[in-house]
Amino acid sequence: MNRLTKDQQLEAKRQAVGQCLKKYTIPHNPEIDDSIIAIDSFPKSPSKKLAFLILTYKREATVEELKKISDQPAGLIRELRKDGFVFKDGKNKANFLFRNERGAPCRKIIGFKPPKDEIKGKVKSILEKSVAACVSAIEIYNKPDFKYREETFSILLVNAWELLLKAKVLAINKNDIRSIQAMDTNGKVKRNRAGNPLTIDINNAMQKLSDKKLLDERCKENINLLIEIRDNAIHFVNKSADLSKKVQEIGTAGLSNYVIAMDEWFGKDLSKYNFYLMPMSFFHLTDLQSGSVLSRNEQVNNVLRYFREVENKYPSDDSSYKITLRIQTKFVKDYTTDNVIGVKYTNNPDAPEVRVSEENIFKSKYPMTYSDLVDKLKSRYVDFKPDQRFHAIKKGLEDRQKHEERFCKINYLDVISKRGSQKKFYSTEILNEFDKHYTKQKSN
Repeated sequence: MNRLTKDQQLEAKRQAVGQCLKKYTIPHNPEIDDSIIAIDSFPKSPSKKLAFLILTYKREATVEELKKISDQPAGLIRELRKDGFVFKDGKNKANFLFRNERGAPCRKIIGFKPPKDEIKGKVKSILEKSVAACVSAIEIYNKPDFKYREETFSILLVNAWELLLKAKVLAINKNDIRSIQAMDTNGKVKRNRAGNPLTIDINNAMQKLSDKKLLDERCKENINLLIEIRDNAIHFVNKSADLSKKVQEIGTAGLSNYVIAMDEWFGKDLSKYNFYLMPMSFFHLTDLQSGSVLSRNEQVNNVLRYFREVENKYPSDDSSYKITLRIQTKFVKDYTTDNVIGVKYTNNPDAPEVRVSEENIFKSKYPMTYSDLVDKLKSRYVDFKPDQRFHAIKKGLEDRQKHEERFCKINYLDVISKRGSQKKFYSTEILNEFDKHYTKQKSN
């Protein structure tokens, strides 16, 4: 039986929406556009489930309206939530009822968040191999003396990403192995010289997920940069302090993205692993400071130029996923505190003296006040309100016993005795935690 193309599937769902409007005599909802209809879990037939979705998606539907469809909607709500549709909370969170301005009890779907895939079967085994490859990449990179450091790291990290991407493709296709098998022009499975089936490559896996809006654009570009590093490592001998530094910046971002994707896609916690790279400056700071464009070969210059072009397309912002993470060498002011001061030495007696205040250090790490945080969250999410739910989440992130001062720090008027008036300030890291509780705007 021939499978429907994407356009045919989309048209079939559009027709189901039209049939549902007539069947249940419900009004058209302009929020149900092609971007929503294209979601894999969007209902494919004119059912009660689809009618309930049309009535409640991004609009308040009263209980009276919903009675046209079902007097007992608990099952429909459960199915839609399982598919990834997010309901607005009310006082009774069990049934997602709330009252509108006129006092009428209503229900409302406020957005869509792809549900985490179940880890079982082949998905589980592929994920285990992926994590093993990622841990191996870090272990190799952090060895005190390893001559093929960047090359081996990039090869293993790309392998880890390829396995993770294939696991995601496999998971959204219900563990159907055909979804990751490579096919020839006749629709037959390609095989290697030993006669075993071949699977899709990393580029094909990325494209499959991108088509379904499941792969962040910055994450995708970071993986492409890692692939470029791997390919150059295999085909050329590229030795340069500047290139080594850039490999670490891109690789560190790649590891951060990997941890985020693993959590978002599969809810898998990787905190038991030490997912960090030893600072480059720890073992060859001198090389980094004395690097010269003239000392690089043509291949290295080409690679670095390509990296700059990609980075310039995606200016830095507060997105969870990153293209690259910049590395800076800083001198610690006091080994008992996390505050650090960026400096550059010079023997020029005429150079200006620079003093960095404690206030500047504090503001650089904790730039947001409470009102700044609320404004940021309002513009970041479709379903955010500064209500009890928000304050409960915020209070948990402010807990110093659990998080120390990672997300929040109190600034006292009397900084020595820590008495008198005080004000809380928040780091930008806290945004990544709120991402776990709210639905992002499409532009974010």
